[in-house]
Amino acid sequence: MLHKRRLGTPAMVGVGVAGAVLLLGACGGSANDASTDARAAESPAAAAQMPSGADQAPKVTESPIPVGAADAEGVITVGLDDPYTPTSTGTATDDYRCFLMDLGVSEDRMVTGVRFVPGNPAVVHHAIVYRVQPSQLAGALDRDDADPGQGWSCFGGPDLPRSNGSNDALSAIGGSPWLAAWAPGGREARFADGTGVSIEAGSHAVLQVHYNLLGGLGPDLTQVELRTEVDDGSRAPLQSVLLPAPVELPCGPGDSGPLCDREVAVADTIERFGGETLRTLWGLQVVCGGDLLQPKAGATQSCDHRATGDMRVYSGAGHMHLLGRTITVELNPDTPDAQTLVDIQSWDFDNQASTAMPEPVEVKKGDVLRVTCTHDVGLRQVLPALADVPARYVTWGEGTSDEMCLGILSVTPA
Repeated sequence: MLHKRRLGTPAMVGVGVAGAVLLLGACGGSANDASTDARAAESPAAAAQMPSGADQAPKVTESPIPVGAADAEGVITVGLDDPYTPTSTGTATDDYRCFLMDLGVSEDRMVTGVRFVPGNPAVVHHAIVYRVQPSQLAGALDRDDADPGQGWSCFGGPDLPRSNGSNDALSAIGGSPWLAAWAPGGREARFADGTGVSIEAGSHAVLQVHYNLLGGLGPDLTQVELRTEVDDGSRAPLQSVLLPAPVELPCGPGDSGPLCDREVAVADTIERFGGETLRTLWGLQVVCGGDLLQPKAGATQSCDHRATGDMRVYSGAGHMHLLGRTITVELNPDTPDAQTLVDIQSWDFDNQASTAMPEPVEVKKGDVLRVTCTHDVGLRQVLPALADVPARYVTWGEGTSDEMCLGILSVTPA
């Protein structure tokens, strides 16, 4: 047995998977959290499909995939063998838990579709599967062994050593490659024809689940189904490109309180999530050309990222939390060749599915990718999930009352 808390042997069965959109979201809110009521006026359909978690008894959903024989297009089902009951410390209402999984593949395969099955939708805020490179496995085992509970506590990501040995200021955001993700609005995903996400023989992965305790309490047994086929070299490997920008949202007119001071608010975030928070905030300012000591405050923030290589973009998405209003991702803005890859002018927290490009978009090394987000502090007054949250200066953070500005592109390298 590889590990004392290994999550069991994956089941591989051949099943049909209907086509659906590709979701590569970051975190989001529980599909049944209290924010749904506040968004009903903007998205009645989404609200109608997502009842409040407060009205539901906690439950654990068993995996719907029966164990059977594998075939060339089998589904690998992995997840929690034993129910995990989320907890929090101090004043935090969020629990981030990472679980190491042996994918059980004995040959190189390509993931061509993904479906997440949240075991307790009332508290599952988001879920992400990270690939674990062979050079990272020892670090993952160390992280798991260091925490006496099931899995380990993790903020932002699994906190593994980077596969290339580096440890830059944004490792909390991009330190581990994504395999797939689920957030509100996410459905069963099928990747574009001729593409897939590669997993090597003997691969491992980390399932990160963000639990939002504002949605209730109770055990969870989340499962992930990965539709795969043998990697015969015919599919181009998909990768996730994450494009973060800072969040520096001051309190609104008439707001007051100690957390309206940025230094106090940052200290509070560090208390909730650890010192990695400060490194992320600094890293965002460095990457985006900001001022470490006096970051520019405002509802709208942007960041230019230069492509490090040629790539082809198949789909795009954005991610913010409850105070988000708009998000865009532009290719080579302010030039005659400018293109808009992501354009969300009415952010719907309960629908974070990505949008496929009409045709794949070619990006060349050195091209500029600009992500721009606008947040609205006034939404704090109308969102039930934030009703009891004191006014605060909002920065980048993983919690429900924190914010993000993140563009996400699904690409294949040239």
